[in-house]
Amino acid sequence: LNFSPPKTLARGRSMPPPPPSMLMEELLEEVFFRLLPDEPAWLVRASAVCKPWRSILADPVFRRRYREFHGTPPVLGLFEKLSPRLVPIPAFFPAQTYHPDWAAMDCRHGRALFCQFGETRDLIVLDPLTGRQCQVPSPPHYPVYFSAAVLCAAQGCDHHNCQAGHFRVVMCPSKLEGVTLGWMYSSETRLWTELTSDIHPTADYYSVSAMPSILVGDALYFNVDAVIECQLGTLCFSMFEKPTDDNGTLMMVEDDVLGFAAVVDVTLTLWSREAGPEGAMGWIKLRVIDLKTLLPNVALFIPSALVINGYAEGTQVIFVRTSVGCYMVDLKLGRSRKVSYHGRKSFPYTSFYIPAMEAASPGQGQ
Repeated sequence: LNFSPPKTLARGRSMPPPPPSMLMEELLEEVFFRLLPDEPAWLVRASAVCKPWRSILADPVFRRRYREFHGTPPVLGLFEKLSPRLVPIPAFFPAQTYHPDWAAMDCRHGRALFCQFGETRDLIVLDPLTGRQCQVPSPPHYPVYFSAAVLCAAQGCDHHNCQAGHFRVVMCPSKLEGVTLGWMYSSETRLWTELTSDIHPTADYYSVSAMPSILVGDALYFNVDAVIECQLGTLCFSMFEKPTDDNGTLMMVEDDVLGFAAVVDVTLTLWSREAGPEGAMGWIKLRVIDLKTLLPNVALFIPSALVINGYAEGTQVIFVRTSVGCYMVDLKLGRSRKVSYHGRKSFPYTSFYIPAMEAASPGQGQ
């Protein structure tokens, strides 16, 4: 409490205190900001208490500040390989339309990317929160096996609420045949642009499975037999080796640096890609984590079944496949939770979901 004397104006007049209703609204906003975004139902329950609360929560200014307060969007669910249906992590989530001929390819910036099985094999960009979708035509040269990534096209965007804006799709072939042909699609121009390659024609890599990509700075990285780097500024592909032959995933480590994580037996090893003493880029082992401290005993019963099958970009959250299902593991908080009974390759979906609420009119009561 503030027991200092009231501020005064000229000639000794006291400055009037703010109206109690304004103070109460500011205090409520501070409380509502602290409702965790990974449980959208809490906002809905708060809005149902009374109409003044609902007016605050429905205000677009509050919603923008709520996203800014939390910064990193939460993991709302995951799409599993060869499945078009979102596996929600919070219980409160919009119903999803089932598309049996869609296969998940990537998730980023509030969007999900799918490949549609059929004669055209078009790509679909979906906003899972609204159901809005955009069909992307096939590129001029369609590879048999490929990975693809979707990302926001806006420069300087915070990606908190940009799902309705323009986007780009980058396609990387998962099998090298002579010279690599990569493509980038722009929803603004509705055209595909061919990417150049620094990969030697005799190089060889192969993967029949579309793997999740990761965006670090101005570069996309694809995890196949090697790591394929796509510089978005120069539209050029290059390739470098992974730190281990063990099955693992690309991720972001401290200071927004490209990293790699792999499971061996019941330990998780993390690497970061950094410049060495002579300036050459290479992999440096960061740390080794005992999964016995993160997963329940039942999940460790068959160590050979442990595989990292997903990573939530911009976080320290990975998804680990076990013999009893898939676990979401937060490396920063040191905790885990079971999110699926399947163990397929996962594409985590992150976004802020603030359910639509009708603001109360000024004339309405409590």
